[in-house]
Amino acid sequence: MGRNQRKLVKTTRIVARVLSRTFRIRSGYEVAHLRTRIPPSKTSRFKITSTTEAAIALRAFLGSRSNQDNGREIRLLPASSSVLAGLKTGDIIEASCEELKKLVLISSVGQRSISGFEVAHRSGSILHDVTRDNEVFVTNRKFTLLSRTFVTAKVDPDSVRVRYAWDEGKPAFVSLEAWAAQGPSAPEVDFHEGDYVMLASRNKALLYIVQVHRIRNLDVYVRRLHRQATETDAEFRHERLLFPNTELTRIRRSTFKPVAKCHVSIITNAASSWSTDPTEFFVTESIARHLRPECSLCSTAFRDERRQRQNASPLKAMELMCGAGGLSLGLDLSGVCETKYAFDTDANAVDTFRSHHPTAKVFCGDAGEALQRAIAGRKSREGTPYPQPGQVDIISAGPPCQGFSRMNRHAPEEAHNDPRNLLVCTVLGWVDHLRPKYIVLENVEGFASAKLGGHKQGMVKLVMKCMLEMGYGVTCGFVQSGAFGGPQSRKRFVLIAAMKDLTLPSLPQPTHHFLGRAAFRFAWEDGNDRLHTIGVVPAPALLPAVTVSDAINDLPVFDWKDPHKIYAGRDRIEDERHLAGIPQLNVARGEVVGFSAKRYHSQPRNSYQERMRVLAGQTTRSVTQHQTSSNFDPKTVEQVVNVAMKPGANYDSWSHPSVCKPKLLDELSRKRLRDRSYKFERLDGKRYFKALMTSLNAQGSVIHPTQRRVLTVRECARAQGFPDWVEFHTEQTDITLGSAYRQIGNAVPIPLSNAIGRSIMVARMQDSKKLTQQQESPQPTASLPST
Repeated sequence: MGRNQRKLVKTTRIVARVLSRTFRIRSGYEVAHLRTRIPPSKTSRFKITSTTEAAIALRAFLGSRSNQDNGREIRLLPASSSVLAGLKTGDIIEASCEELKKLVLISSVGQRSISGFEVAHRSGSILHDVTRDNEVFVTNRKFTLLSRTFVTAKVDPDSVRVRYAWDEGKPAFVSLEAWAAQGPSAPEVDFHEGDYVMLASRNKALLYIVQVHRIRNLDVYVRRLHRQATETDAEFRHERLLFPNTELTRIRRSTFKPVAKCHVSIITNAASSWSTDPTEFFVTESIARHLRPECSLCSTAFRDERRQRQNASPLKAMELMCGAGGLSLGLDLSGVCETKYAFDTDANAVDTFRSHHPTAKVFCGDAGEALQRAIAGRKSREGTPYPQPGQVDIISAGPPCQGFSRMNRHAPEEAHNDPRNLLVCTVLGWVDHLRPKYIVLENVEGFASAKLGGHKQGMVKLVMKCMLEMGYGVTCGFVQSGAFGGPQSRKRFVLIAAMKDLTLPSLPQPTHHFLGRAAFRFAWEDGNDRLHTIGVVPAPALLPAVTVSDAINDLPVFDWKDPHKIYAGRDRIEDERHLAGIPQLNVARGEVVGFSAKRYHSQPRNSYQERMRVLAGQTTRSVTQHQTSSNFDPKTVEQVVNVAMKPGANYDSWSHPSVCKPKLLDELSRKRLRDRSYKFERLDGKRYFKALMTSLNAQGSVIHPTQRRVLTVRECARAQGFPDWVEFHTEQTDITLGSAYRQIGNAVPIPLSNAIGRSIMVARMQDSKKLTQQQESPQPTASLPST
């Protein structure tokens, strides 16, 4: 292959058709197979079985269709007297409302009034410029006409394409079955005596937890339970351990508005488990005797739900572009799946992945070439079979993000001009080939704004469009990993899809207080040039923030030794730290600095540290890869160790009287002050890690909060949520530890992927409950249109 010749991205025909016809992109990729028709899923149960108002209307509409494709334009029948007199449930009408024309699916017809659900034209959705002219979507918006005179036309049912519902508030395209079964959008919390509930409070970071003790006509008597982690200086702070007030509090029933239920039980060794539900809390056995017995019906229901989650067979998962495996590791730890297959081109990352997924088939090579061979029924070059349809339930992927990153000032305006950006088409090709139940896609925020083929937000539209064409519901948005128990600020774009006959998982909702900025609000533009923004409304959290110190203050202590190249002679702080027994290690080129393996500095001090150490019920006794690179010149080392020992201190502190070493900021350094990344910043142990990059630059925000050095590999891993039993493989000659830092920096934070896994588990449990109800009481059905 010539130097300037691109390697073509492999994908499948359905993805290529969307690229070519919709986005007018006809180069940079090739089709890996010749399939022209997508066979229906074997597990498809596309039936409307609900008895809701929406279901009755939708069944009537579907029953009125001949299921023939009659073109791409919506045909309107003028509102003559005969048309108006014949309107019925299931008809779609055009109505005039405040000088706007709206489409409405009729759910009931009165003597004069008409009620129904607004139907969104494609122009009202995020896919306004990439779907057919006659594509419409049912919505949750109720609509009532007080008079039939507002009806301007009836829609020919065979002239519209109705395949999905559109929820602009998420945003999400959901199955018609799920839309038809809709219940109240925000039902009130039903509570009883003995229940534990959470209450919001103004200007408080965390929700209050109370037990309902007595319910009277006008008042509710509750016992508040305080959080041990935030209200004591205990040697071990447990984020879920509670202790109750001795007195009851009276609250007027009119103002008693619980935001959710929670559950309190006696603490066990599994209380810090990755799979524990965020609404589970604990008390000690001695305290439990002082609490009122929980409502028996509610506690039994919760235990049954927990047992069902624990007994659910894990789904079979595959991760593409897996890197070190942060995405699959978090999903697996949630209990929702077990990763069986993974692909990556980085040999070191593949070795890392294999070390913590010893039973998985991990392929080192191009996922596109593997797709081509898998479709052809061929094995890998090593003779390992590739996964085939029916063998994978979840596909997760984090395609290369450099082309979308805001840190990349050379990122092209058009996404397809960077060949790495079209690698998402290989992911979509694998989805097309394997047809899993769920898909999880993660990328940097810039992915959501990247153009493609002249379309704004083209990359998002490409993925969504392909998902709809393959028969998947889909949702997306921005998330902040720190809001899920990670000690780091890391904002990401996440997309989740599910087969149409399954409940579409929601994007995970924040569980932890976070001390930094929340994720950006996801914005999209409709075909009428209206901008819509979706984001999490700030609210008190379930669990306290995880800080830098919470994450790493149990690890062995050491400093870099000051080389004294610029300022000769030992200083006071060196002597003090030497007398305190803190090792001061030489930073010599050719050797890593720190400990390849060493016992912990202390026992776990909090729930986060406990989670980092536990594997299959066993606790690790020593920590590995607690090392920094030695790829720093003596001047840089001297600059790092002389940053003042206070939170947030940076290069400015060299001139401060407490340090008084102004020569460390030489003329060359002064020229770099205009570079925003030139900080030499010491982290604040009571706050959070700044977003980790793929390389560790001492000039950034990476200096240890209480030690005179930059962060080690293990500390960076802790920032991303990697447990201590994960070791990052590098070449023996890599004394810079560059591969380890890169694997960590490229990874999806485990607390975030774990939250995504819990969200998928919730959707699975809803489907299981729905299936049980259908088996117990069969309902009338209507077949849904094929994709």
